[in-house]
Amino acid sequence: MVHVVTLSQKGSKSAVNEDACLALANKGIFVVADGVGGGPAGDFASRTLVQEIEGFCIGSSNPEEDLLEAIQAANLKIFQAGQDPKLTGMATTIAAIVLRNESLLVCHVGDSRVYLFRNGDMSALTRDHSKLIAKNEVQKQVVTNALGIRESVKVEINRFSFSTGDQLLLMTDGISDAVDDRRIHELFTLSGRSTSEKLRSLIEESERSGGKDDKTVLCVF
Repeated sequence: MVHVVTLSQKGSKSAVNEDACLALANKGIFVVADGVGGGPAGDFASRTLVQEIEGFCIGSSNPEEDLLEAIQAANLKIFQAGQDPKLTGMATTIAAIVLRNESLLVCHVGDSRVYLFRNGDMSALTRDHSKLIAKNEVQKQVVTNALGIRESVKVEINRFSFSTGDQLLLMTDGISDAVDDRRIHELFTLSGRSTSEKLRSLIEESERSGGKDDKTVLCVF
């Protein structure tokens, strides 16, 4: 039986939480998304994505195929809605998994991440779609791929194995931009803490490190 714990918190820089997450445990589908865009746009983008996935997949007999179809459908819907001047520039990232017994499908667009914890070790299962740019002597990561930018979206897809005792973390960059991998591993492998307490510690660490973005983390185990 698969267990899931999620935690999401609005950051100080936004009026609403523009992150979204979805858990369809009976289908093995788990998703986090980070919407971007001014005003209501980022929230609209991430919510549209998870609504499309839920609609396509809740009764699915082929979760992997239907998830990928839902991502493309959501991308087109967000792109078309973005033609409205009020929503111009909106987009969303996605990090999603489909877990079926020992088979793990990981798909992502943007800089939301998936980590695997196995036997005390942590591995990143995604690679950020971003590049480092310098502006006014300040370096920052800029996302190079997201849903809603073009009429179709290229989704990076990878397969892995999943074993009893493994744990998966899906998170938005509100955490991973502020907390490095070493610290994520350290906090998540502390003994004597519940999964909920570990997720809370990741969010608190992000805030202590100055993270002002929305923060969402989902754990599957």
